[in-house]
Amino acid sequence: MRNTVSHQIKIITGKIAAVLAGSVMALSVNGIVAGATEGEGLGMSMPVEAATDLTQYAEPETASAEPVQQPVQETAQEEEAAIKYVQNNEVKGSGRNIKTNLNGHYYASGVKGIAMTDQEWSLQVEAGMGVVEYFWVNTWDITQDTAPMAVETFRIVAASEGAELGPVVQINIHKTLNGKMTSLEGNAVRFTTVMGIPDDFERAGDGYAVVLVKAGGSFEILPDMDEDDKTVTFKAKAGDGAYALIHY
Repeated sequence: MRNTVSHQIKIITGKIAAVLAGSVMALSVNGIVAGATEGEGLGMSMPVEAATDLTQYAEPETASAEPVQQPVQETAQEEEAAIKYVQNNEVKGSGRNIKTNLNGHYYASGVKGIAMTDQEWSLQVEAGMGVVEYFWVNTWDITQDTAPMAVETFRIVAASEGAELGPVVQINIHKTLNGKMTSLEGNAVRFTTVMGIPDDFERAGDGYAVVLVKAGGSFEILPDMDEDDKTVTFKAKAGDGAYALIHY
């Protein structure tokens, strides 16, 4: 059984101070400082396959009079890309399998699955949505290579809490109507989310939590709501957010 720590009892909120100096932004929490380039943003960009607007897929080019055979090498690259971005929307806990209830592109592979467990109809009511509006979730990995300043932001927060930083993922939760996606940023609805802990980040008896950072530097430390040693359960927020797994 995990240790019960004060961080797991309540949501801890705060704001990362941001001071613009030319093209460099200095981020600090409790005296710990790191630089971040102004244009990077927390979540960078999602994989090409995860379209932000379901109606904006590229139209195929007009066929030429003579068919052109596609090179074998290019076809293999496309197949490799298709394999790379696979759905990771099921979490295997201790004696339980949790599948997500919300549609989307669950492309984050740094954790052992992400699943939204609330019933969609109840979330629709809570969010004030119409019966023909549905949720759409996009997730992808944030790494040191793709977004170094974003990862540094999480290191700052983790260090300020005496915690070890684990994988970082982007989770964007929007709504769709007739295939058109609209932001839910600022909506008060919360989503019960289960995240699988990677094998190399499992620590028997440790306490876990999730750090959420929003654009502008506001952050929350979200308590783990379950006692499963293989999963973390927390309340994600609507809109765009970067989430990091930490343990104490």
